[in-house]
Amino acid sequence: MTNTHSTSSNYPQYITRGGDTAFEPPYSLKETKLYGFVLEGTWENLQNLCDKYLNIPGQDQFKYRPAASRLLMVFDTIANISSTEPPASNKGFFSETGEVMFWVLTEAGKQEGAKFVVDHHAWFIPYIFVDSTPAMVLGREAYGFPKELGKFQIPEDPRTPQQLTLETLVLQPFNPQSETTWRQIINVQNERVEKGEFTLKHWADFKQVFEEISSLFVDIKIDDKCPTHLEVPMVFLKQFRDVRDGDKACYQAIVEATATLEKFHEGFPYLRQKFQVSIENFDSHPIVTELGLKLTQTAQLAFWLHFDFSFGNGTEIWKAS
Repeated sequence: MTNTHSTSSNYPQYITRGGDTAFEPPYSLKETKLYGFVLEGTWENLQNLCDKYLNIPGQDQFKYRPAASRLLMVFDTIANISSTEPPASNKGFFSETGEVMFWVLTEAGKQEGAKFVVDHHAWFIPYIFVDSTPAMVLGREAYGFPKELGKFQIPEDPRTPQQLTLETLVLQPFNPQSETTWRQIINVQNERVEKGEFTLKHWADFKQVFEEISSLFVDIKIDDKCPTHLEVPMVFLKQFRDVRDGDKACYQAIVEATATLEKFHEGFPYLRQKFQVSIENFDSHPIVTELGLKLTQTAQLAFWLHFDFSFGNGTEIWKAS
């Protein structure tokens, strides 16, 4: 069933449990400090990724395909995450001292004869790791972020970051005797090209950030006037297992939502530092295989950003009947 104008007016009221600190959207996220690394994937693998998670059987609203063979890997911390609407906005906030995710830029459109007509772009996140239970719960339940727990090493001083790491619970290999264990899955090492002190080239605003990063993915232009806000559209596969048959989904939908970058504090690219990114492939986490990455590669661009943003309510693009 195609559902581009779905309404929640007839849905039952969500029942909030005691102990539930995963407040309802929309959200305000302040003091985000982010390390970004542009990596080279493989077009065929990224298309297979889109087909598996977004171009699912029956979904005929849009076809999603990679906009580039590159992708973005980020490490970040967020000091303050809260709901923007009462009564949840009056309850408090939580923080994330670590988060890692992979971003794949997609083109959403339709095939018209021999031509693929792009309707819009949206970022898809196939892997995301957090250190906060509220973040994991609200991300999975509200939007469909495939969040799981991780342990992180993220430098506080962005001027000379030496190493960033991620550990998570993995199964390797898949067999009845395997038990989940914490293993390092990502290791980023800074191999400085220049020794000694050097001056960082600071970005002035979101416009400079957008133009430098997007040029590595797709030729998208924005107004010459510096925007005070920058919208980042995202697409998700949101689903829940059926209680009667765990191989089935009792709810399955393609949803989209938008993050709005609202306040630019600081940011810069690492022009004279070289970052080696090593990613392990596990049976439970075939990141290298799914994204078409090399086990080790040098980031094509590395950067650091400090900003505030908000995350709004989403739209149900399509829902399985």
